[in-house]
Amino acid sequence: MADTPLKPPPAAEAAPHRAPVAVALRQAEPELTARLAALPGLRLVADPDAADVLVAEAPSPAREGPPVLVLAEGAAAVAALKAGARAVLPPEAPAAQLEAALTAVARGLSVLPPGALATLAGREPVPVEAGLTRREREVLDLLAAGASNKVIARRLNLSFHTAKAHVASVLQKLGASSRADAVARGARAGLVLL
Repeated sequence: MADTPLKPPPAAEAAPHRAPVAVALRQAEPELTARLAALPGLRLVADPDAADVLVAEAPSPAREGPPVLVLAEGAAAVAALKAGARAVLPPEAPAAQLEAALTAVARGLSVLPPGALATLAGREPVPVEAGLTRREREVLDLLAAGASNKVIARRLNLSFHTAKAHVASVLQKLGASSRADAVARGARAGLVLL
């Protein structure tokens, strides 16, 4: 029996390259513009008609053009949805959440906070356990990604002990008994996307 040479496995097909999501701002605030410009999957455009998604900081009546993502909370979030917004996020939403939501909206999906969804459905909303700082929301996002305290420290350029303190603060503020419980509570409150 002759040895047959082994064939190398077929090369893995490259994942299709997706063009960055074109985003326009209704009101170009410097901080929001800088946050969005730093996201690799997005491309800022000046003309709203050339955008895949329009970002606004206040609800507005339904209009023609690209779908709208509104940065609002509470009653303003519900008003934005009733006015035709496709997505609503808190104004202090972490960068990863903004990018994920804008990508989802550009692909035809909606992003709704759980409390707003319950209100629109005529049910009592689940109370949002808020009070998290921007840094704590970033920590919660990393917890949702399964990051250890060491990874959180490295990604956020913090000391290990500071990262550990932020994790403890997130757990305490959410009333969570574990990291997984904090992520689950954060997801139910609309603070983190899974």
